[in-house]
Amino acid sequence: MDLRGECEAIVAAFLRTHGYENTLAAFEREGGRISTASTLEHVPHDLRTLVELAASHAMTQAMEDVALEAPTDAPPSAPLPTYELAATYDHLHMSNILSVTPAVYPGTASPCIATTSADRRVVFTDVSSGQVLGTLEASTCADGQRMGHEAAVLDMSAHPVHPMYVLTSGMDGRVVQWDLQHDRPVHEIRDHKRFVVRVVHSDDGRFMATAGYDKCIHIYGVEVRDKPVYTRLHTLTLPTNPEALLFVRGPATPDGAALLDERSWLVYTARDRATLHYVALPATDGMPDWTVLDYNTNADPNDLHTSYSLLYLTLHPSGRYIAVQTGELGTSDRLDGGSLAPSRILLMPLFSTRRHATLWTSAPASAFTSPRHAWMPRGEAVWVTGEDGVLRLVALDGTERASVRCHGTPAPTGRAGAAIAAAAWRSGGNTVIKGVAVLPDGRVASCGFDRTVRILHSL
Repeated sequence: MDLRGECEAIVAAFLRTHGYENTLAAFEREGGRISTASTLEHVPHDLRTLVELAASHAMTQAMEDVALEAPTDAPPSAPLPTYELAATYDHLHMSNILSVTPAVYPGTASPCIATTSADRRVVFTDVSSGQVLGTLEASTCADGQRMGHEAAVLDMSAHPVHPMYVLTSGMDGRVVQWDLQHDRPVHEIRDHKRFVVRVVHSDDGRFMATAGYDKCIHIYGVEVRDKPVYTRLHTLTLPTNPEALLFVRGPATPDGAALLDERSWLVYTARDRATLHYVALPATDGMPDWTVLDYNTNADPNDLHTSYSLLYLTLHPSGRYIAVQTGELGTSDRLDGGSLAPSRILLMPLFSTRRHATLWTSAPASAFTSPRHAWMPRGEAVWVTGEDGVLRLVALDGTERASVRCHGTPAPTGRAGAAIAAAAWRSGGNTVIKGVAVLPDGRVASCGFDRTVRILHSL
């Protein structure tokens, strides 16, 4: 469609969804075009949103021109495969599983995953067989000191250069370093006073950051000796709890100048804020270290009202956009799902307040838990978690390309359904999907509050 036709389609969609039928008829007569109804009726069709939807469709076409670091044989425009449930592993943990991550484990060449759980353990599993390869749990060292987590383990990050050493964070306020050669804890960081919800490394392994519900973010320098050694460099104290962390590479001074020099930046978000915060990490040139730049993600960058939180961040595989998954403020935490709002993903160019696209999903989310997503390798579609037990694959144009029921048994709706769902929650059998990961071979792993890991493969 040409630019004029695209603009006319946007205006027609706005008139139709707001009930201006007479104006729409006159507009179509004048332009000589008959418009069609929108397929995304769950989207609030203000004019700016319709423009974002058009941009999402345009991005799908433009993906053919995006050069990715690890291209596959299939072009981005090829039809997406269908998926089915291939395996269920219900023997890994004794309580709710809280995260799943592609992992490397010593002596194992086949794809494996690491899962963290409320049972205070981390389990490494062979994806194909379901065999447990290793388990990380608190233990008493030779000097009599006990190390490891004494509460739920929330997140895990392997050092990118030395993956035999991993960090985990937990509800006990600890960050624990583990040696996978011996499945033992070797160091603890106790800089947080409450839950540590995120732990991440920069891609080059020079920096590490943690986010805690004590309203603090700690940033560390990493020096590799016999093992990675972490030194705290800087602390950010926030007005609300931090939610997401992401390291990116960017210009030393993002003022529109040529990219002569680069530095690492830490991007973070906070609860009840619609802002991406970029922190300048130590570098030789450019902005002073620890400078914080703020970028409003509202559709109108001059609109400072906050109606949603930014709960999860990933870097799109193209390297051009930060994918921001939102959670609406004031959404219900009812267990019957009666008023859950669909989550959405904003694609924000680096160091920009302009939304490149908005992916509206039908995945229900609430204040009960935070949504998650994982990109397919070329970035042409994204897997999105939901609270109804369904894992969804959403393309860049916002269309749902796959929908697989993975976790739990959905309860009936209504007041009786809410009681059943609450009972299922107490026994660990509800439908909340807590995490999703795309593995190097294309398989998909998800984990949930039904204490299972599910493996999907394409047909």
